[in-house]
Amino acid sequence: MTMATNGIQFDCNSESELQCDSWAKSKNTVQAVILNYFKEALEAHPEDFSGDVATFKKEYDKDRACFKLLIYRDTLCKGFSVAFTITILNKTYYLSCINTKELRFKEGDPPQKIDGSTSDVIFYQKNASKGDPSSFVFESALGQGYFLAFKNEDGKHKLTLKRPEDQVDERTHFRTVSKKS
Repeated sequence: MTMATNGIQFDCNSESELQCDSWAKSKNTVQAVILNYFKEALEAHPEDFSGDVATFKKEYDKDRACFKLLIYRDTLCKGFSVAFTITILNKTYYLSCINTKELRFKEGDPPQKIDGSTSDVIFYQKNASKGDPSSFVFESALGQGYFLAFKNEDGKHKLTLKRPEDQVDERTHFRTVSKKS
């Protein structure tokens, strides 16, 4: 099956390298700023253990907002499989699900190959609606039905995982604005 998004087209289940229920990192990446419904940029703070590891801001630090979406080939073809990474002060971090509600950045690179049918690192990037091809949702490969979203907490829009209450939950809709490497 061939899939395309963010201008990249690839074969999601290249049988020669992948076993049943697995992912392998491809050579394709997308450098992008992630925007929420309010056009606020996602900003990473991996060193913050207070729960503010990722927040959305109108005015943002570009070094903390330019993510590299690593694209994975997979055998499941549930969507465009990506892992979120960011480099801050010469350290690379990747976004990981601790459980179905909590997200953290882990220092280092995500794995080259992931076996199994679930992953704390992979998110399925899917079109949010047929009428708007530039709006995406990111479903967790760890918790089916849980999506990256933002929540309002202490006057901040924080990145979280949530199960949408209906089909048109703007808190789970994002845009990616590609950046040059």
